Amino acid sequence: MAYDVVVVGGGIGGLTVAALLSARGVNTCLLERNSQVGGCVARVQFAGHDFEPGMGLYTSFGPGEIYERVFSELPVDLLKTSLLPGTDKFYSIEGGPAAVAERLAESIKKSGGTLRLNSPVLRLAYDQTGEHAAGVDLLSGETVIARKAIVSNLTVWDTYGKLIGLNRTPLETKKLLKTLQGQGAYVVYASLEESALARLPGERFTVAEFTVAVSPAGSGPAGKRAVTIKTETDPTDWFAFQASEEEYEERDQAALEEVWTRLHAALPTLGSDIEIIETANPRTFYDLTRRKLGMVLGIASKTTPLGHNTSLPNVFMVGDTTIPTATMDAVVESSLSLAGKLTK
Repeated sequence: MAYDVVVVGGGIGGLTVAALLSARGVNTCLLERNSQVGGCVARVQFAGHDFEPGMGLYTSFGPGEIYERVFSELPVDLLKTSLLPGTDKFYSIEGGPAAVAERLAESIKKSGGTLRLNSPVLRLAYDQTGEHAAGVDLLSGETVIARKAIVSNLTVWDTYGKLIGLNRTPLETKKLLKTLQGQGAYVVYASLEESALARLPGERFTVAEFTVAVSPAGSGPAGKRAVTIKTETDPTDWFAFQASEEEYEERDQAALEEVWTRLHAALPTLGSDIEIIETANPRTFYDLTRRKLGMVLGIASKTTPLGHNTSLPNVFMVGDTTIPTATMDAVVESSLSLAGKLTK
C-alpha cells in the first residue's frame, strides 16, 4: 500500500499529526504496534478498575487554547473538561487522556485516513539508492510506501536506533543522543475507599514527589475508586542485570515497599483505606511501548535541539522527547506545528 504520509506510533503526537493531516486531505496511514491507541496514555484496567493513565493534571483546554484549535479542524467534538477546584488552569478530562487518544483515532477514520493497529514497524524501507526513505517495513514482511513523508512518534533514541538505523545516523547525532537522558516512572495502581476521599486534598493533586489521580465515580467496584500514584525513578536501574525473574520480582517488591512507605509519610490521611492492585515500572513501560529503557517522562535535561527534523529530509519526529517540556498539551502543540510544516 502507498500513502502520502506514514505515521509510526499511535501516541498523542502521532495521532494528532495523523488526524490533522487526514482532515486536511492528505492521504495518511498511522501504524501502531499495540491493539489500542494512546501509547503512554492508553487505557489501564485491572481487577474491575479503570485507572487514570496520565498525570491527572492537564492544561490548555480553555477557549482559544491548543485543544480547541486542533479539534476545530477535526470532524469530531472535543471532549468535555472541567477546571479542577481551586485552580485556574488545571482541568480534568471526561474519560481521561485515553479518551482524547481515542477521539483522535476516530477523527482519522472519519476523515478517510487509515489506522492500523497490531502493526509493528521494524525499520525504514529505502529506495534502490539506499539514500532515500521510501516507506517502512513491517514485522509481517509488508512494506508500506510513503510518497511524501514519514513521521516517527517513537522516542528520539528509538527513531534513530530502530527506525533510521544507527549505521545511517550521523556521528554528531550519535554523540548528542548519548548525552540525553530520559526519565522513568514508577506507578502504583490502587483501589481507594470512597469514604477516604473527604480526607484527601482533592481528586487530582501533587504531594511531595507524588502525583495522585483518583478516577471518577464508577471507576471501581461499588464504594471504591481507582487511584493512580506516580513518582519518578531512574530507568537505567531497572535494566541492570538480574539473573532470574525471581530477582526482578524481588527488585520490584523492594521498590514498592519503599514507595509505599514514602507515600504514607507524605499522605498519612490515606490510612488503611487503600489497597494495591498493580504496579508499573520502566520495564513494564518498555514491554508495553518498546520505548528505550521504558523512559516515559520526556528528556531529563528539559532541553533538546532535535525538534521535528532528522538526518533524513523526509523523515520527521514528534512526541515528548522532541520538545523541552513533556506535557500532553506541549506534544499536541508540537504536532500542530509539524502538520503545518507538512501541508505548506
